[in-house]
Amino acid sequence: MTDTALIGSSSALGVFWSSKRYFDYLIDETNLPLLRGKEFGQVVIICPSLREGRRAIRGNMGSFLAQVKNLIDLLHEVKAERVTYVTCIDTQPETGNEESPLLRESEDEWLAALVELKAFINLRFGRVLNVYLPEITGTGADMSVADLLAAPPEGTGELEVALLERHQLYPMHRLVRDVEKAWECGIFSVNLVPEPITTFELVEHCFPSLTDRLPTARETDPCGSSRTSVYSTQYHDPDTGYIMDKQEVIAGLSPEKKA
Repeated sequence: MTDTALIGSSSALGVFWSSKRYFDYLIDETNLPLLRGKEFGQVVIICPSLREGRRAIRGNMGSFLAQVKNLIDLLHEVKAERVTYVTCIDTQPETGNEESPLLRESEDEWLAALVELKAFINLRFGRVLNVYLPEITGTGADMSVADLLAAPPEGTGELEVALLERHQLYPMHRLVRDVEKAWECGIFSVNLVPEPITTFELVEHCFPSLTDRLPTARETDPCGSSRTSVYSTQYHDPDTGYIMDKQEVIAGLSPEKKA
């Protein structure tokens, strides 16, 4: 089994990954049946939760749930020696890590589908690397607060953000080498999480022209993500629990995104 496949190839992450590494099969929703009965040496699966922004997905849950079901149905007929499963980090508590029990809120179709898909992939295939991503920058899609601030709605109205919400902003350009490092280290579940930065800090350092459009802090505002990784020292020293510090996050935002 030497063929390789990338599932989710038309997403921003898929397009980037396939530009850096060769795959025999580039799979998206239009050609999923090509997987039937195939055997692969390596498969990369980009979870449907990372194919567009969370707001868009939650606004059309029927489509998302159908994608998850179709993927599970097709993977029943696939064999692979090694699988990299890249998914969102929402199934972990906001202050969790790779060892935290997954959130299982049955009334939340989003979480239930994510838990089901992860469980299936890890039971179906022998060697699986689970990669958990927070907000992703550099996708050109609505997948991080940085993208929202880079292209805010016109006018002077208050932005739909929470002033002190914590955001963990992972740069897409790191993904391929970070995943390959995890395989080299024998890791089978990794959170690729930078140090959190608040909305206010992000605007202050990168988008100062938007300062007057920030809302005031409210008690009902979400706290945001402050997840850590037990394997952070494989990517960053000292041992802070994060693979990048806040200064690296700020410096890593592309110049065209800075006000």
